[in-house]
Amino acid sequence: MKQTRLQQMLVWVMVIIFSMGVLAGCSSQTKQEKSAANKAFRVAMVMTGPINDAGWNESAYKGLMQAKEKYKVETAYTENVPQPDFESVIRDYADKGYDLIILHGFEFSDVVKQIAPQYPNVLFAVVNGDSFQEPNMLSLRFNTPQTGFLAGAVAGLITKTNVVGMIGGTKLPHIQDGLIGFEAGAKYVNPNVKVLTGFTETMTDVPKGKEMAMAMIEQGADIVGGNANQATLGVIDAAKTKKIKAIGYISDQYNVAPDTVFVSAIQSVTLMIDSIIKEAVNKEAKPALYLMGVNEGAILLSDYHGNDAKLPTGAKEKIQEVMAKIKDGSLKTQGILPKSVFEK
Repeated sequence: MKQTRLQQMLVWVMVIIFSMGVLAGCSSQTKQEKSAANKAFRVAMVMTGPINDAGWNESAYKGLMQAKEKYKVETAYTENVPQPDFESVIRDYADKGYDLIILHGFEFSDVVKQIAPQYPNVLFAVVNGDSFQEPNMLSLRFNTPQTGFLAGAVAGLITKTNVVGMIGGTKLPHIQDGLIGFEAGAKYVNPNVKVLTGFTETMTDVPKGKEMAMAMIEQGADIVGGNANQATLGVIDAAKTKKIKAIGYISDQYNVAPDTVFVSAIQSVTLMIDSIIKEAVNKEAKPALYLMGVNEGAILLSDYHGNDAKLPTGAKEKIQEVMAKIKDGSLKTQGILPKSVFEK
């Protein structure tokens, strides 16, 4: 009898010990699950220039910081990365387990294609890239015909001479896309308009930009614009000199010449970066070439800074109609809004 009771006691002790082990295991598992669930999505950005360049890199950095607050992601970045260091910097972030690595510039494309297959759980996004690769590399570009179309529509509506001009820098595909879009937008809202276009063959020569714009003004253009980086400043200066209006391009260029720049067609790198981070956080980002435009909020018109009061009667409504038809795709399906050269 005593032996039976002892055996019973031993059984109960074993049951208790086993139960405590199971509970401890469950508790540990629960903590691990909670830890995984609470782990912040991690985003890294690699840039070839500084985050205070007042342009390409700074706008991307602002997008990263904006997303950090909006989506509660953990962020990191490396600026001023020279080409020989591309691979080591990218690998370092991948080895640290970042979920999304944004490479800010087409020049990263080749090295990413080599590295990405070795890190299948990391998503790589190349800004201004032109290709993608399964299972985890994508590229982002602006749908540049939309930018040009918006700028052209405004120009076509506000011109008094029915002659407008748009100047591109180099003949890169995305710049040509924009000029083709500009002509299409101007003629869509004003079939009688004459559109002058040309290329400076340089993105930085301010005097060349001014020279070309002056030549267009001599041909009757009373609205001009430029997609040529610093050379665009020359285009705006020509408009200011001749007391005509300019359409800003890429960024809000109102402050360059407040009495000259009527409105700007913006390509927002900040909103592009914000948009792809949002898609990645929501696990919606896929290997593809993303052409981002009006629908994603990456292409838009700037504030008019009071110039909307100077729009001709009905022009504001027409611009709103253009925006709506770009969004619903009807302008493209009708063949009015040109397709991008990058659009398959």
